[in-house]
Amino acid sequence: MSLVRLTIRPWETVDADAAELLDLQRQGLVLTDHSVLYVNFYTYEGGPAADVTGLTVTVSKDGTPLVGPTSDGISRIATGAYGWLWGEDDRDGPGDYLIAWDATDAQDTAVHAEETITVEAS
Repeated sequence: MSLVRLTIRPWETVDADAAELLDLQRQGLVLTDHSVLYVNFYTYEGGPAADVTGLTVTVSKDGTPLVGPTSDGISRIATGAYGWLWGEDDRDGPGDYLIAWDATDAQDTAVHAEETITVEAS
């Protein structure tokens, strides 16, 4: 067990074992020096998961790309589910980061997903 600080409530710590920590990271509730960013693609909204090709990730802060677009290090976890290890070297301190994923679906159509992640000062 280890104490970790919640990203959404940095004043609060929780005691988590390795499996619980991984689950908290997947939910975006805990950010560590090496966190995994996740993306899921579906055939249609609310539909079954669908694999994509040519997947890249771009990490930007204040409109400036810090990483990518790159496909290096992206791993397929399950059908339509992918992860990328976001290390400390790929960040520029506290602030808002835009994580953008681009790929091509089975119908050869460009697909895009993005989210903003806030890193708070410790």
